[in-house]
Amino acid sequence: MRRPLQLAGVGSILCALIAGCGLIPGSTAEVCVDWVRFETAQDQFRQATLVVIGTPAGTDSETRIYGYTAHIHVVEVEEVLKGDPEPGPLRIAAMPETCTGGVSYPEGDPLDGRRRMLIYATKQNGYWFTMTPAQGAVPFGPGTSLPFKTSPLETTSALK
Repeated sequence: MRRPLQLAGVGSILCALIAGCGLIPGSTAEVCVDWVRFETAQDQFRQATLVVIGTPAGTDSETRIYGYTAHIHVVEVEEVLKGDPEPGPLRIAAMPETCTGGVSYPEGDPLDGRRRMLIYATKQNGYWFTMTPAQGAVPFGPGTSLPFKTSPLETTSALK
């Protein structure tokens, strides 16, 4: 009988440390996410649900994910390369870093600033999010070639 109790105790501690489960009812904890690093832009394109070329126009609200605040940006879409963003303004949350002591964007929000970007997104908790904090949004100047190949089935027309 002693062994199952020890395992239960270890499981509770691991849950609290790794998954962000609180040992005290109503408590919250940050979750440390081990982000995937895409070796190629083609790999990232394949895994993304939505890929657009656009310019973030500013934040309009916030949401929470993994115990961190995520800024939601309105993006002026130039071209949809993959996916269906639904009609209306495209709102994408910048995925926050984790394991940073509560600071969502220690290096700055990747969607801050009005610059043309290539944005790779997935849908979580009802919101579009950049796929990862480091690789979800990359500067994409005019005249820059796409770093991946698209298929005709994935590409849709511009939303302008």
